[in-house]
Parts: sequence; structure tokens; C-alpha cells
Amino acid sequence: MRVSRINMLFYSSLVGIYILLVGLVLSLASCGGSNLKNPVSEEVTTEEDSEATDDVVELTQTLDVTEPEQVTDLNVKITVTKKTVQPGEAVELTASLKEVRGSSVTLNWLNITQFGELSAANANPVTWTAPQTLNGESVQVEVIQLVVTVISEVVSVGSSGIETDTQIFTDTKNVLLTVRN
Repeated sequence: MRVSRINMLFYSSLVGIYILLVGLVLSLASCGGSNLKNPVSEEVTTEEDSEATDDVVELTQTLDVTEPEQVTDLNVKITVTKKTVQPGEAVELTASLKEVRGSSVTLNWLNITQFGELSAANANPVTWTAPQTLNGESVQVEVIQLVVTVISEVVSVGSSGIETDTQIFTDTKNVLLTVRN
């Protein structure tokens, strides 16, 4: 029984020495702990490049990207090839937007008076064709309406985490077209 106790003390001391050696090797290899020589950035700095500041490290934050301006009014312009046409003649309407920040821009052309025919409802440009006859009238006025919708989704990282902001802007423009014999 005395031999087994000696064997047990011998093995436990071997295990203790082994743990001590593993800890010493890991400590020297800097695994699991911090190393004062680890760089904080990708740049290599030397003592000559840095200034001592009495254990106070100043962090400066520079913003590379400026905050986009808030859109309050859409700048929509409609170009028409002709405002006065003959029966059966076609007119091209083109919409343009300036300085729009948006993830989705939708154009909807509406033939309000249902006089004549639009080539498409959501294309750009579109063609409006006047009817072949004026049904006994000498002048007919067509109202084409353009509804522009812009959806703007902004994702930003702030002090409270990731913030998303979705804004929807809309503008309606009217185009008057005159058909004369």
C-alpha cells in the first residue's frame, strides 16, 4: 500500500510539472494572452514615430462619407416633342429626374381624359398618339399625368447600432396636349 501511495504522488507530481511546462510554453508563445508588441493597426509604428502621452490614448474619428442630403422635393422635368398636334400624329414624352437618391424610382403615365392612346404606362420615354378624328370638334385637349415615386432606403451605423430609414417621395406633373384640325 505504501508503494501505491508513492506511485500516486510520483504521477501527480509529473502531471503538475507537465501542466507547469505547458503553461510556460503557452506564456512564452503569447497564446491566450495579450502581447504588448501586438500592433493595433496594420501600420508598423516605431518609438520614433509615436509620442508618449502618459497612458492616455486619444482616438480621433474622421468621417469619410458625408451624410446624403434629405430630399424634400423631387426635381421632375417632362420634355414633350410637340404640344399641339394634328389628328393621328404622335408625340414623345420623356421624364427626367435630377439629384435623386433612391433605391427605387417608379414612373406612372396616366391618360386622364382617355383621348388618344399612350404607348406604355411605366416606360420612359412614352409615345402618345392623337386620335384620327375629333368627332366634329375643332380642338380637343388631352391631359397626361406623370406620377413619380422614389423610395429611398438608407442604412447607417450609429452609436446605437445599425439603423435603417425608408423614405417615400412622390410628385405629380400634368401635361396638356392640344389636338387641332
